[in-house]
Amino acid sequence: MTLSQKDGQLYYKLWLPLLDYVNRKYQINSKLKSMATAKNLNPADVKEVANKLWSEVTVIDDYLKENEDLSEEHKEIVRSWKRRIQGKFLMERHLKKGTIFISLEDEEVYQVSGIISSWEEMFFGMPMPLILEATFLPFRDVIISDGLVMPYNIIVGGGMKRMFKDVYIAAKKSGRIHQSL
Repeated sequence: MTLSQKDGQLYYKLWLPLLDYVNRKYQINSKLKSMATAKNLNPADVKEVANKLWSEVTVIDDYLKENEDLSEEHKEIVRSWKRRIQGKFLMERHLKKGTIFISLEDEEVYQVSGIISSWEEMFFGMPMPLILEATFLPFRDVIISDGLVMPYNIIVGGGMKRMFKDVYIAAKKSGRIHQSL
């Protein structure tokens, strides 16, 4: 599952100017003049800026104060990103309504939508389950990632696969799959 085309575009319309603001404020990468208008971006450069944002989420409040022209709806979407979830996750399975991720830290289970491409499309051909580092964000009534996902080249053995499948099934039976943040 992915966001609608309109919402996918809105995400980037809100996300990239915020990253530009963080980059300027903290002078992280002088090569990145304007991510919002760039044709090609190096994900490693963008990740460096995003890491600063996630380590200093109060900068979101500063950004919103300086960008009063944003609608209340858009401000609320950006403000909600302070509730992000970061960590290492196991991508356990793809469903019609999103992809299932299990936190390696606390075994919480999340159903996450793609932004423009589904998770299945992005990681087509990679062995499942897949371990990766990600930041999950609320976007309206679903969970998405910030788009800067780092997969690990680790093959998950049969015992671990079964263990995480059991975690997913238990969360499904008890209604503990997070579908929003």
